[in-house]
Amino acid sequence: MRIKRQILCPVVILILIFGVWCRTSGARTYRAQIYANSDDFMAKVESESLISDAVLKVGAGFAFSEGDYQMGNVFFAVQDEVFIPALTLGLGFKGVMGTADVDDDDYNIAAIGFMALGEYDFRKIYYNLPVLIYANFTGSPDPLSFDDTDTYLELDMGVKGYIVRNAAVVLGFSSIEVRFDEDSDKINLNDDAFYFGVEISF
Repeated sequence: MRIKRQILCPVVILILIFGVWCRTSGARTYRAQIYANSDDFMAKVESESLISDAVLKVGAGFAFSEGDYQMGNVFFAVQDEVFIPALTLGLGFKGVMGTADVDDDDYNIAAIGFMALGEYDFRKIYYNLPVLIYANFTGSPDPLSFDDTDTYLELDMGVKGYIVRNAAVVLGFSSIEVRFDEDSDKINLNDDAFYFGVEISF
């Protein structure tokens, strides 16, 4: 029951924020995503709006791994098509905050990371191939890591298959590495996992 509450409360908060966001924002696209596997749960909401010839992406998310960690994040990035219409690259920032349990000890996670994004949308070239591949990397060095956190690294990549125009099934891989600094001994949190989920956009 406690684990269900730990998951449910952040998801409800994300939904409420997203609802207010949609009513007040002029963004042209909104996305809601839920991913899971046997041990992990992830939820994310984001919006995209046009600024000049680029796209401003703003979002928030929550990640929970049973017995390991729970984290919330907010991010914003600017993306644009590069070289060809199907390839989009971007840069931004991501803030992460949460707690982790390593060897029965609790540690606080807090970091502001540099974010690099990329995606290749086959739909823009091959209209009968409703597939998009993506990869996002976030890295936070020591000066931008706070509390117990020494460094924070995150890699997220996957494939989206669009069943209909505004809904996709997602198969992805996530890798999170957090180093904690305590009494000059490095204590690491490593979580590598495949996940499956659904994305809805409107």
